[in-house]
Amino acid sequence: MQQDNQSKLLKLALKNKQIAIAVLGQAILDEGGIGAYGITIFYTNENEARHLWKIANSLGYANPFRKKKHRNHQHYGFSIKAEKIRELYDAIGPLPNPTKDQIFQHLAKRRPNLNIRARGETRKLVLQSLQEKPKTVLQLMLELNISSSTVRKQLRNLNTQGLVETCGKQQNASQKSRRTAKLWIATKSVR
Repeated sequence: MQQDNQSKLLKLALKNKQIAIAVLGQAILDEGGIGAYGITIFYTNENEARHLWKIANSLGYANPFRKKKHRNHQHYGFSIKAEKIRELYDAIGPLPNPTKDQIFQHLAKRRPNLNIRARGETRKLVLQSLQEKPKTVLQLMLELNISSSTVRKQLRNLNTQGLVETCGKQQNASQKSRRTAKLWIATKSVR
């Protein structure tokens, strides 16, 4: 009986773009990971994951289906194509979860090489921000409007120079998955 319902849902979603987008949007809210790198949707049930991947793929939003090892079992799913995040946000945003919405907006607005700063300016901004209070990569990314890879690169370089260090984890985060994020702090003032 359940298999028939899934088949009907899949047929409806493949015939109607609005239904497909609504199903995908709800999956992102329920099971999706909206983080510094992008948007992923993973399930422990392979059939459910494939079902949703077919819907997202029919819209042109899905990267290839994959499986990954998670503790003592497998997770199945996919990520949303980076070039389609803006289109998807325009179709389903804003999200009712303010944290997920803020990150989703940041990912949707991101345009490589559009926000080029003068040499050393990003480094200086990261240091100034970390002198105010400890922050995670995600917090710095959102505050400074830069990519997570740029934040990580700056933190690595500043750490090597002894200007920043980790000072614990973000234990008070509202989302469980964010409680393991490292907090960074400036050890010396900006010159």
